[in-house]
Amino acid sequence: MCTYRRNSGPLTKWWHRRPSSTEGLYHRRSWNSLLAVGLGVFLICSLQVARGQDKLTPENPPKPVEQPAISDGEAVEPAGESINPPAAGEGKRDAAVPEPSERTVIRAPAGRSAGAESAGKSTVIREPAQGRPIFITSGETFYFVMRLPSQLSGEVGFRLLHSLEPMIGVPLRPTTPPAYVNDEYCSLVLKVPAKTAPGLYDLEVRAGGATYYSRRCVKVVDFFKTRFRFVHLSNMNVGDLTAPAFDEMLPAEINLLAPEFIIATGDYTEWSRARDDASSWAKVLRFFEKFHAPVFMLCGLHDHGASFTEAVASKPIGTIDYGEYHGLLLLDHPGNPITQDYSQLEWVETDLKRNRSKRFNFLAANSDELALLDIWRERGDVVDFVRENKIKMFIVGGSTDWDFKEFAGKLRGLNDLHVIRTHQASTALRDRATGVSHYRVIEVNGDQVSYTYPNDTAAERLQHSIPTGRLRAYLDAPNDGSARRVGVTVQNALNQRFDNVHVWLRVAKGEDDTKPTIAPGKVVRVLDAGRHWACDVAVDLPDKGGVRVVASMIPAAVPPPRPIDVALDGPSDWVFEPRDTDFGLSYFTSETPVNLKLTNNSKTAQMCWPVIRVNGAQLHPERSACPMLPLKIDPGKTISVPLALNLRRVSPGSHAVQVYFLEDPLCRLHTFDVRLAHEAQASSGEPEVAP
Repeated sequence: MCTYRRNSGPLTKWWHRRPSSTEGLYHRRSWNSLLAVGLGVFLICSLQVARGQDKLTPENPPKPVEQPAISDGEAVEPAGESINPPAAGEGKRDAAVPEPSERTVIRAPAGRSAGAESAGKSTVIREPAQGRPIFITSGETFYFVMRLPSQLSGEVGFRLLHSLEPMIGVPLRPTTPPAYVNDEYCSLVLKVPAKTAPGLYDLEVRAGGATYYSRRCVKVVDFFKTRFRFVHLSNMNVGDLTAPAFDEMLPAEINLLAPEFIIATGDYTEWSRARDDASSWAKVLRFFEKFHAPVFMLCGLHDHGASFTEAVASKPIGTIDYGEYHGLLLLDHPGNPITQDYSQLEWVETDLKRNRSKRFNFLAANSDELALLDIWRERGDVVDFVRENKIKMFIVGGSTDWDFKEFAGKLRGLNDLHVIRTHQASTALRDRATGVSHYRVIEVNGDQVSYTYPNDTAAERLQHSIPTGRLRAYLDAPNDGSARRVGVTVQNALNQRFDNVHVWLRVAKGEDDTKPTIAPGKVVRVLDAGRHWACDVAVDLPDKGGVRVVASMIPAAVPPPRPIDVALDGPSDWVFEPRDTDFGLSYFTSETPVNLKLTNNSKTAQMCWPVIRVNGAQLHPERSACPMLPLKIDPGKTISVPLALNLRRVSPGSHAVQVYFLEDPLCRLHTFDVRLAHEAQASSGEPEVAP
């Protein structure tokens, strides 16, 4: 263990045992490469100062240039029909995609031939990378680092390719001349054009007859949000007999939720480290290409750590910078415990102090032992340190959702620190894993976070995450840009609502540039993808319900909404008590007076059949007041329909009452928030669901 002693100078570290062979792994590897990048940073910063682009001061230090890596030039394998299918044909050249508007001349590496290059150094684009992506707004610049293979010389062009629509290309303009380091690396600054459409992009480099890619590495945002969601993916251990492959349901469901980013805390494979299998990273990266959000990847104990810095990122440590939020990606697992890595500890403290102005900071690690808290507590200032550095979350890997018991003693006094551990993100049966893949949705709202799924079927108290298989999308036409009308129904069988769910619909163009008609939902953007329109549509998805959306080049194929206003009259708190029928049927009933009010805003009589749902069940009108459906509403009139509140199951907590009309092909929803409770819970104040 280590202790910290403060003196009049900088923080001094005293170690009471001999460092292990793994100590400082991340900074001992490839000294020449790291020194090269450091020189590259110096050259870039010098160029910026010379051009007046940036004033370097103690308050505004130069940004570090790392060397993330990615598998280059690999074509995407189509994964079949989905609401957001992976972009096909990546790596292919198409005349419809604009060429880079400006090119830079790169000199050939002196005195090196293809055969003289270091073995295993196949990665060309080093930063940004799939495992260490970046966020940027249009019109801004970012640092770019690439390795110089012997065949790369002459005019080089750079551009971004939209990850979902590779026909959409964005040329990048170099703002500095190339800076070279030992004829092995080249760095420069690239500018994203103004008015670049927000989205996730691949980075492409063209040089002569060769093309190199860094996949899913740049996310262009129109602004940084303070209310957003991100996702945590925990251990996968693919290759175990109980997890033969990555779970395709994970990207299919998570893409619908449109997180700003994903944190994957490692242990993607089971035997890569034991078998010394560096090739496993190619499969891992291809799987993560299927997500429509940037993925920040950590290295776990079971992963092939020796090749992480060549295949995924230049270092197994790193940061996430999203607007006012800052995260640290740690290297901490039994093969490289952070307690033995003094350089990493120093980096953590320095980085946290530098980012105290953020709204909050968070940590992510593969190990769930919370060793950093031990170190800070032994030093005697863990409570003050966490508070002063605004550490809000500690996200860790594992096989099961946290039970609030393991390592709980380490959280003594840290009332505002959220430790988050998530169930296996695969079918692997380990520890107490269920054999069903899970993921965790973390909702951020200012300086508040929520992340526990309100599991209404739980048998024990856990920090529940979301099981796959309960969030699905059903298309009624091919979503490849060939159909002039595409509809989708998104079904949510979860006990949680999700606002701002996104669907990506491709509609074949007509004879002119008229854009498709889309309903319902909010049209976020419509992109010109050549022969089709790419439509990004956001909808609010209620708990235990569904939403239907259609995009069509034929306006008549999108029916208008019914001219009927809907209101729910009555208390929003519904208390239920159990009942049994004389033939043994158990159910719950509530005496809360609730009426559905329907107003006809048209000039003609309207026939309507309202469908009312809550908590995954259908509610019906009181038979005495409404013996038959459909209802007839005269012009300008309002009718009040009393509801019989009878349910077979009550899940205490917040829910949405969902009303739509059977006559509306799009089943447009009218939703009303209510809270359900059992009579015993309402009187005793018991918690609604297991947290």
